[in-house]
Amino acid sequence: MRPTSVVQSWKVILLGMALTTITAALLVNLPVKGQTEPNSLDSVTHSASFKFVEREGTCICGKILKADTRSITVQSFEKPSITLQKEDLLQVSQGNALLYSARSSWADVSAVILYPREALVLSLKGTMQVRGKPTKTSSDGITLKHGLSSTLYPKSEILTVDYLRVKPATDDFMFVLAEAPWLLVLDPEFYYRATGLPGRIRIRLYDTTKAEDDTPIACTSWR
Repeated sequence: MRPTSVVQSWKVILLGMALTTITAALLVNLPVKGQTEPNSLDSVTHSASFKFVEREGTCICGKILKADTRSITVQSFEKPSITLQKEDLLQVSQGNALLYSARSSWADVSAVILYPREALVLSLKGTMQVRGKPTKTSSDGITLKHGLSSTLYPKSEILTVDYLRVKPATDDFMFVLAEAPWLLVLDPEFYYRATGLPGRIRIRLYDTTKAEDDTPIACTSWR
């Protein structure tokens, strides 16, 4: 027979799974919260690690301690915290997904990978906005899928492109996802994210008021 403590532990785990599943089912139809201001990092989790790339090519890896409209304070691994001025910051990313971009790049639009509950938002000439998932991106335009239909939008008619993405997951969640994804069923964050409750943020990838910059980004030094 199994020890009583082991049986009790499994009862607690199964009860937790049941509660999180019920909670997810009850909350799944709630509206998804959005972030209206592009490139805002003040509501991003402080329990996730990101890569920060400065304009001159210096890179820093760490967690956000504090963020406002002018600066971001980063806690590097086993190093003192660093405060980065927004004007010196080029991009912030988690893996291959952007969280912040200070440049206007059609190459970044072409490279973006969307997951469930994510979309691209195009602002077109004439104050019209459209939202959808890209099915094809070329140097001349982008095709977005809206429900069952798809529409081609010429680049010449596009003023801005925003990446509407789900807020980043914690380091613990990302570790389990990479190393033992079958254990996600025991993680309350899995159900929390499945409902869309973390909310979303906007990253402006392309902006015709800025000069287009499609130069590949590389780290020339680390600190």
